[in-house]
Parts: sequence; structure tokens; C-alpha cells
Amino acid sequence: MHFTRLGIAIFAVAVITGPLYTVAGYSATANLISELGAQNTPCNYLMSLAFIALGAGIVADAVRSFHRALVPFAAFGLFMALVGLFGHKPIDPAVPYVAWAHAAHGALATAAGISITVAFAWQGFRQPGAGKRIVAAALAALCLALPLAMLALPEYQGAIQRVMYLLVFQWLWLYYPSGTRA
Repeated sequence: MHFTRLGIAIFAVAVITGPLYTVAGYSATANLISELGAQNTPCNYLMSLAFIALGAGIVADAVRSFHRALVPFAAFGLFMALVGLFGHKPIDPAVPYVAWAHAAHGALATAAGISITVAFAWQGFRQPGAGKRIVAAALAALCLALPLAMLALPEYQGAIQRVMYLLVFQWLWLYYPSGTRA
């Protein structure tokens, strides 16, 4: 069984159904996925558990077939799971939240982004075929460019983030962990 695939499926269900269970006014185009798990938000535990399931699945697959190329992927999984333990601030500025938990969430999400970028960059050098190397290198570049696009275009940050996750998850679904190269 691929635990990563199970984690991706759980995460996808939580994201797709998120607008149905979260606060009114949530926009999949403008709001981040993390805001589905925001502090003091209805049913936030669903997205929090999805982050934990995703991360745990990635780590479990890394542990089962461990080699050094899986280390940055496992770090990505660990950071994604930890993201689920610390809630984002709510989209409504009037709703109270714990600032240090939001800061921890942001730091862990950044660490996850760095980890997956390093993982793809490494695969960009180590994959056996030129096509796979190009795809991995392109994903590393996109993992840098798309978060910058999110900052530049906040009204579309949710849509941009979803595209980024879709690309990352597609690669993980197809090639992780057996298709990684040390």
C-alpha cells in the first residue's frame, strides 16, 4: 500500500469539500488551503487532520523504503504533518487567534516548501532519463516561482497554491517513493 497516495486522497477530499464546511466567504481562488484549518474556524479539524494524514503518509513511505534521496521528501512530510498541528489565522480579522501558533504554521509551511524544492532539485540531477530530470527540475523551479506569484497576486493565491499542490501531488502519486534516485 502506498501511504502517500492515501494521504493525498484524504488531503484532496478535505480541500475539495472545504468550501462546504468552512466559513462563509471562503474563496478557493483567493484563500489559502491552510485557511480551511484556521484557528476558531468551523470544522477546521478536518483540514488539520488532512495535513497530518498527508505528512504521515509521506513519512511512512520514506521509512519503509529508506534511502538518502528520500530524506528531503520525508522532511516535507514531517513539516506538512506539523503544519496540521498549528492553525493559520482566520480569514475574518475580527476572530481571535493565537499569534504564535499562526507564526509556527507559517514557519513550518515554509520549511515544507524548502524541503520539497530541495527534493525535486536533487531528483533533477539524479533521475536516469532526461525527461524525468527536466520534469523534476521544472517542479523545483515551480516550487520557487509559484509562492512568489502568490505573494504578487494575493487575489489569486488560493488558485495558484492549488495548481502547485496538484503538480507536486501528481509527481508524488506517480513516482514516490520507488521512482526517486539517490
